[in-house]
Amino acid sequence: MKGVTVKVVTISNCSVLLIIVQLFISSVVFAGGPTRLINDVLKVPIFKSKNISMNQPVSRVSIGNDKIADILILRAKELYIVGKSLGTTNILVWDDEDKLVDMINLEVTHDLNSLRQRLFHYLPGENIGVETSQGQLVLSGQSSSLAKMNTAVELAKGYATAASVGKVRSEVLNMISIGGGHQVMLEVTVAEVSTEISRKFDSKMSLTFSGSNGTGGIVNGVGAGLGASISSGFFGSLINGDMQFDFALDVAKQNGLAKILAEPNLTALSGQKAEFLAGGEFPVPVPSEEGTTVQFKNFGVGVSFVPTILDSGKINLNLKVLVSELTNSHGVGVTPTGSTSTLVVPSIIKRTAETTVELADGQTIAIGGLLSDTLRDSVTKLPGLGDLPILGQLFRSHEFISGQTELVIMVTPRLVRPFNKKDISLPTDGFVPVSDMEFYLLGKMTQQNPPDSTKSPNKKANHSILTNDGGTNQHYGHQLKPTKTN
Repeated sequence: MKGVTVKVVTISNCSVLLIIVQLFISSVVFAGGPTRLINDVLKVPIFKSKNISMNQPVSRVSIGNDKIADILILRAKELYIVGKSLGTTNILVWDDEDKLVDMINLEVTHDLNSLRQRLFHYLPGENIGVETSQGQLVLSGQSSSLAKMNTAVELAKGYATAASVGKVRSEVLNMISIGGGHQVMLEVTVAEVSTEISRKFDSKMSLTFSGSNGTGGIVNGVGAGLGASISSGFFGSLINGDMQFDFALDVAKQNGLAKILAEPNLTALSGQKAEFLAGGEFPVPVPSEEGTTVQFKNFGVGVSFVPTILDSGKINLNLKVLVSELTNSHGVGVTPTGSTSTLVVPSIIKRTAETTVELADGQTIAIGGLLSDTLRDSVTKLPGLGDLPILGQLFRSHEFISGQTELVIMVTPRLVRPFNKKDISLPTDGFVPVSDMEFYLLGKMTQQNPPDSTKSPNKKANHSILTNDGGTNQHYGHQLKPTKTN
């Protein structure tokens, strides 16, 4: 054999074959002709067998790692190979004259053909490639949806688990990309209306008798007889000899109405989480051994959602909406160490809705019925005198408060794609600050430049993302108008 030197070393009854190959040309030609090139790799699926036909009779074979595969000589020119474990090794072949006639690179792989058939059966039309690399099962290509990609990964995990032998553990390397538009924009409308009716009758009176031996009388309320102590009502004073009678009637009726409206829009990839908070944070002092630290708590309108685009084109939406506001009705006073001042930490009125729904692109679901009804009726009276008919009202205070809050949340998911900014007009386009002369003499606040001829005249500041660009057809932002002066 030209250009090949073979040396055999025997150590502890074990023969180790060391081959030093000197290449004089780009490929090596063995005596009798090669069965295949050295750079070729013979792939055998794990736990399966394969027969190899040789060009000349085979007398003896040797495998580099017998834990990866077993090899037998079935006939003079036929080899039988069984894959035992994932990995690579090589096979040496000798002829009847004990000459090395072939060197075969062997790789035991996953059962790739069987996995490809499963993927084609369960996911027809998906462009998914399957390869193996040193024990890893590699998935590549492009999937049309996240759900189909997850299905392919789960199928591959079953083959990877089945190919794990002993300490050799097989894993799935997912290199699949998701094609198409798989970004979801969530339009959330939070509408809250709060009404409150309050009726109050507060009586403050003082009846005083003075004599040569002392003074006595009846007092109801604090600051009786002081007109400044009431918000609305009547007050008066009567003096007759040694008797003085002061009274103040605080009579009030209040009707309150409050409205909260938030319309946050946010976008996330399919399967990814997005969060939004329109509100703020308030400090909360937390005493500790090292001193007082400050933590911040969120309040306002918060939205958190995870969209998943399904094969049917619908959107599975895991949604959480939180509406909270500060109140001092249940506040807590905290006095820091070494300080005489007291910090009042407000409490939070919170309304939360969490649900999982399935919607089509552009459909809307409303979460309603979040009603909160409160009623408070309190009476403070002087024992005995406060129970008298009619006149007993002078010796009692009565307060009635009724409130109701209704919260409605509307959610609309949409499939969106990015758009070209150069074709979009913004609400601030064309508006520039006015000069001092225009401001002081003419009363102008803003002025608008002539419209840009490079942009379409049909584009408005309150613009829509065009649907033929793969985006939503909903309006965004607000439109500014120049101020007219008389």
